[in-house]
Amino acid sequence: MPGMGKVSAASVAASLRSSFIGIKVVLVVGICGGVPFYSRDGNKQEIILGDVIISDAVIQYDFGRKFPDHFQQKHTLKESFGRPNQEIRGLISKLQIRSNLVRFSSKTFQHLEAVQGKLDAQSQYPGAEQDMLYEPFYRHKHRDQPWDVKCDTCARCETKRNPVCDQSRGLSCEKLGCKGKTIPRKRLTCGDHKPNIHIGAIASGDIVMKSGEDRDEIAERAHIIAFEMEGAGVWDNLPCLVIKGVCDYADSHKNKKFQRYAAVTAAACAKAFLEEWAPHQEIDNHGCWLVPFQRNPNFVGRDSLLVKLEEGLLNTGCFSKFAAFGLGGIGKTQVAIELAYRIRKKLPACSVFWVPSADQKAFEGAYRDIGQKLALSGMDNGETDIKKLVKQHLSQATVGQWLMIFDNADDKDVWFSKTSTHPLVDFVPVSSRGCALLTTRNEQVAINFAHKNIIKVDEMDVDTSKQMLRKLLLREETVDDCVTTERLLDKLSFIPLAVAQAAAFLNEYHHEAGIAKYLSLLNNTDEDLIKELTKDFQDDWRYRDQENAVAATWLVSFRNIKKCNPLAADYLSLMSCVNPKNIPRSILPDAMDVEQRKAISTLASYSFITIRVDGTVDVHRLIHTATRNWLQLDCRYEEWVGKALRQLALVFPSSEPDNRQEWRGYRPHVNYAFSRCMDHMDTDRMFLRRYGLCLLQDGKYNAAEKPLTEIMKAFKKDLGAEHPDTLTSMANLASIYRDQGLLEKVAELLTQVMETRQKVLGEEHQDTLNSMNNLALTWKEQGQSEKAIALMEKCVEIGKQALHTDHPFTVSSANTLKEWKMESLASTHNSPSTSTPDPPTSSSTLYSTLQSKTNYISMKQTDLGYII
Repeated sequence: MPGMGKVSAASVAASLRSSFIGIKVVLVVGICGGVPFYSRDGNKQEIILGDVIISDAVIQYDFGRKFPDHFQQKHTLKESFGRPNQEIRGLISKLQIRSNLVRFSSKTFQHLEAVQGKLDAQSQYPGAEQDMLYEPFYRHKHRDQPWDVKCDTCARCETKRNPVCDQSRGLSCEKLGCKGKTIPRKRLTCGDHKPNIHIGAIASGDIVMKSGEDRDEIAERAHIIAFEMEGAGVWDNLPCLVIKGVCDYADSHKNKKFQRYAAVTAAACAKAFLEEWAPHQEIDNHGCWLVPFQRNPNFVGRDSLLVKLEEGLLNTGCFSKFAAFGLGGIGKTQVAIELAYRIRKKLPACSVFWVPSADQKAFEGAYRDIGQKLALSGMDNGETDIKKLVKQHLSQATVGQWLMIFDNADDKDVWFSKTSTHPLVDFVPVSSRGCALLTTRNEQVAINFAHKNIIKVDEMDVDTSKQMLRKLLLREETVDDCVTTERLLDKLSFIPLAVAQAAAFLNEYHHEAGIAKYLSLLNNTDEDLIKELTKDFQDDWRYRDQENAVAATWLVSFRNIKKCNPLAADYLSLMSCVNPKNIPRSILPDAMDVEQRKAISTLASYSFITIRVDGTVDVHRLIHTATRNWLQLDCRYEEWVGKALRQLALVFPSSEPDNRQEWRGYRPHVNYAFSRCMDHMDTDRMFLRRYGLCLLQDGKYNAAEKPLTEIMKAFKKDLGAEHPDTLTSMANLASIYRDQGLLEKVAELLTQVMETRQKVLGEEHQDTLNSMNNLALTWKEQGQSEKAIALMEKCVEIGKQALHTDHPFTVSSANTLKEWKMESLASTHNSPSTSTPDPPTSSSTLYSTLQSKTNYISMKQTDLGYII
């Protein structure tokens, strides 16, 4: 340019415009004064000398009204003279995405190093020690002068209203002795002096800014990050972008040492920009917009997910695609709607096309709408393949930038089937200026479409859920009861569609129903919960031809699973009959290992289950309840409970202590199945017996009572009252009654066992002696010492004859008898009138029962506990 300032720049711009009528962009490249610190998105940014400023707006800060007490800036060129054109705005928006800006900065530095290799030393970085930032009020004037050359003007300068001498303005800080306090910068301290790229508003005017205080005041008021002198002259004449290297801090301490280096960094940045610049003929000036939903004002959260999608999809120069997957009702469509509107705002020239993709018909209808919107040639020809026509058109780079959203692409066969002549994936256009997002409930579809570029949409957190509920409710104060609200949201598993459904109910009955009442309704039974989640409701941000209820969306997924992998549907049906947590794969129906893995993977792909590190499976709580409800409506739930118990019977171990860890893994599932359908208690008696004994081993006496009682009744009925298995089951049940403190029931059962064994086996049989021992111990615990001692004396005498004096049973019984007699003697001397029950005997006391027909199995030893 022939000179500085906007007049000179405007003259050059006018000449260019008259000579070259097809100019798409003009770069105003040079040097500027930078604002040392500014804020972006709440984060403090730091500018050092050599950084580069790219304008997204130019503000003529010296254009306005001068009043007696102040100056009022009048115009912002971004508003009054127009913004940058769409192509420039689009590229700037892309550069503001962090990943793109990092790549762009790297390119700039590469060009800088290349240019510096060809130029003189003045183009090199002058050094961090030369980058001095003084406090804004610290003036550039004579300091620490000898008495014979003292400058009276500078000596009198105390504030910005006081002048300094003309000589000082042309001297360097070193010669003037500027040694005031400098402001430290983190980047310089860390040795980071590579030029950074800053995008923001630039102040432009005919005045050279040389005041730190005025600089900061204007920067804060107008939100600018740099000062320069030419941009305002070009901006209104041509599509313009200002790229300036920072050579000073727009204060009185001008630093000419950085001017050459700053000019080189700006030139390097301009070259990098031109490599990014690729003007094209857009589809239309504002891009096509074909999205069937309005923006959802109640959308909340998901910021990190949206940022990741924006950064991943909007890379320039290549076709990019992402897939978002998650449970039905989790909010995938809502995320896609919000993304579409954000991109529309950021990139007005970008076309956005929405393609419902649940089936072929919906897909073809959307493509027909796109073809008509674009007025493609051949649309009226009945022989034309509309899908292929749209794909071919959008695959051309000349049509401009576009985003295509494929929503509800759940059917893997429709999208990727090898047996189909034309799966839908074949009609996805590919262009260096295009990008695509697919939403699906099926993770396998997401992987096939976008490979590594997949994002799982999870449940909302509690705060976001509350925020959403508050925005949806007619009476926001309903949410003020935090505890009740959080209980409701937890009951709904923080699923957005379920929250919207709850809000619809609360709004409909807001005069009589609050959150507490609705929660009590859901808490009645699981069936009531699913009943509420199956009710349809009005939702303007979902498809009108589909049910909106969250449970209905899961049923659609279940039917898809049943169609593509029946074994997976069977597995889910069986899982709904057992505890939803930690389900071992061993209880699933037999199948080839590969087939089982495929079935499990299918359920996980739909987010119905989660696979733990140890291989066990968790079913989503609401899916577990919903599946059970579907089976009950189909009158098949009891059938599947029976199947689940038969599978458990095959794998449930014996009550050997070594099997403790294994049976504890199965126990919650057996308990759940039996609790849901008690009619199956007679499914497999030996399985029921193993289950009861394991409960007994673990001290779960109340839980063990039901199965062991059923076993005793069954054995009495089928085997007879005198059968060894019947007697053993009675002894086991007596052990439970004893722990429950029901000693009369214990004595009654053990008396029956003893008398039956005396009759069938004789008094000298080991089993009979065990029964006598156990009954004596029970009487002693009841306080019937005389009866207990008499029975134990008989037991010892028979034991000596039948088993020998040295037999462990005889020795133990004799020791117990001796202790009891000593206690009885002491009691007679000390308190003969006492009638309280006797305390437990020593740890050598044993209760014994026969575990099986021929074997004794030690289980545990307590003060008065059976060994079973």
